[in-house]
Amino acid sequence: MTGDLDGLMLITELTEADFDLFKSAVHTLLAKTFIIRGIDREERLYDFTIRNSSLFDAWFSCMDASLIRDEGLGVVCFRGGGDTRLRLGREETCALLTARLLYEEKRTELSLTAFPVVTVFDFVQRYNVLVGEEIKKTRLIEVLRRLQTHKLIDTGSRDLSDGEGVIILYPSLAMSLDRDSVDELLASLSQAEKPAAPEV
Repeated sequence: MTGDLDGLMLITELTEADFDLFKSAVHTLLAKTFIIRGIDREERLYDFTIRNSSLFDAWFSCMDASLIRDEGLGVVCFRGGGDTRLRLGREETCALLTARLLYEEKRTELSLTAFPVVTVFDFVQRYNVLVGEEIKKTRLIEVLRRLQTHKLIDTGSRDLSDGEGVIILYPSLAMSLDRDSVDELLASLSQAEKPAAPEV
């Protein structure tokens, strides 16, 4: 066990500015789960976390948690125990699945933006087809805001009641729902069963 904590000694080598970055990165990961490359305000935190991954690994191991990195996606993720995992209701789970499927489709398209985008209208259409029922507009807004809070999508301050509003799909979606989870949820939906709520 103590061998796993050797990385904690690296904290003594940080400059004052680096220590501030360390605190900011830990706070962001605990509060928002993800640090994403390509979001301007997080670029420095992402680079710092990747460069100092041994320190973060040791730090989070003290709380029986871990730091998950995917440099291909450009995402760093805090993964805690069961009591720190996000629990989603049925509509939120279906919205997460919808966003994940759209992300997979859109990520290969050429785009002027750093992340794939879809309109609210396209999102709702896909959701309704996937679930087999329409989601009410007020509930849609609540669900999208919750996904945004956990840094899975970004709607900014846009009017989500407008079908032409844009939803930015973050690569954290791919870390939240792996291929097996997607297949499992799709199978549940096709059998008209309530999908099991995943833990993000």
